[in-house]
Amino acid sequence: MAHRLYETFYLMRPDLSEEDRNAIMQKFQGVVTEQGGEIFNLDPWPIRRLAYRVGPFTEGYYCSMEYGASPEVIAELTRTLRLDERILKFITDKRADEFDRDTVIAAHAAKKVSREEGSTSSSEPSGETGTEEE
Repeated sequence: MAHRLYETFYLMRPDLSEEDRNAIMQKFQGVVTEQGGEIFNLDPWPIRRLAYRVGPFTEGYYCSMEYGASPEVIAELTRTLRLDERILKFITDKRADEFDRDTVIAAHAAKKVSREEGSTSSSEPSGETGTEEE
C-alpha cells in the first residue's frame, strides 16, 4: 500500500530522565521504521507547562514525529502509544494522502529557512521612526 504523510505528537511524563525519553523516542521510531515507514523529522521539546492538568501532572515533554507510512503502521503505533504508561496523551494527524520523500524534505527545509529569516529580520531596526518632520 502507498505511504501517506503523518505527524504524531505525543506528551511524555515530566518525571522521566533524558535517557528514558530518548528510549521512548527510539521505541516509537522503531515501530515506524520496522514496518517500512520513513521518519524525516523528530522534534523533541523541553519540558512545558500544560494548559490543564493531565492526571496528576501539570508539566510534560512533547515530541513531534513526522513520517511517511502505510495505515497499518499507524494502527500498530497507536496500539504501542496506548500501552506505554509513560505517554500521557498523543494524536496522529494525516497530513497528505501521498508521501514523496524529496518533496516533503524540500518543503520542510524551506519552512525552516523562512522561519529563520523571519526571526532575524524582525530583530533588525527598520530605520524609520514613524514620525515625519518638516
